[in-house]
Amino acid sequence: MLPLFKNKLLLTEYIQSVKQNKQVVGLVPTMGALHAGHISLINKSCEESNVTVCSIFVNPTQFNEKSDFEKYPRLLEKDMHMLENTKCNAIFAPEIKEVYGKDTTQTIDADLGYLNLELEAKFRSGHFDGVVTIVKKLFDIVQPDIAYFGQKDFQQFMTIKKLVEYFEMPIKLVSCPVIRENDGLAMSSRNLLLTAEERAFAPTIYQTLNEAKELLDNKSIQEIQQWAEKKLSQEKLVEFEYFEIRNAEDLKPVNDITKTDELVILTAIRVGKIRLIDNILVKT
Repeated sequence: MLPLFKNKLLLTEYIQSVKQNKQVVGLVPTMGALHAGHISLINKSCEESNVTVCSIFVNPTQFNEKSDFEKYPRLLEKDMHMLENTKCNAIFAPEIKEVYGKDTTQTIDADLGYLNLELEAKFRSGHFDGVVTIVKKLFDIVQPDIAYFGQKDFQQFMTIKKLVEYFEMPIKLVSCPVIRENDGLAMSSRNLLLTAEERAFAPTIYQTLNEAKELLDNKSIQEIQQWAEKKLSQEKLVEFEYFEIRNAEDLKPVNDITKTDELVILTAIRVGKIRLIDNILVKT
């Protein structure tokens, strides 16, 4: 049976015993409600690491709305069953007090620069402070050599890169491709919360990203962004937040795509009460 750790000291002891044998430790941080996207990260870690740890922790400091935190799917038994069918070596699923102690509002002080002001940060104030706080805590506990994240949370991955640079942590970060449903919808634990009508509409997000990619040859970035906003906003189920085309290297605005090696097209909308994000990369 796959070892389940709820105590961080016991997990640390396990990791220390592993590292004494010069084994490479891979970490896949998750909030649970696992799907094929998460499993792809686990499989990638198992290919490249000797020991893979999957953390399952719904982190309170990265939620802007208490109701969103409370309704987030918690399916530990199902998650454990899924992980039993992989080559994952250990699960870390602590309680909130085990990670934060008595103060569940504490966040670390890391300079994320403009990443904490743009795109996601505009609509989720304090979100990335919570993200880097929990990731720093997990890194300190697990001491991974490599950590794996999904491309879907593109801006989040960039903030974690900033975190690692800021604290000069000897950890290799790996971003893995978005895993999608057959109709193109990016896999997400939040998809479980969509109604049937909302779920039927949701693939439109990916369709719009791809259509925007095709328009790059004959329309300006501003024109494409305006077109996408109009298309998504006219749907009665949708509350539009942003649709942006940025430099994939640093997430800064692009004036001339011929001077950029790779673009990322990102969007965030609310479909009903559920907030969905997605992105695609475009070589120029």
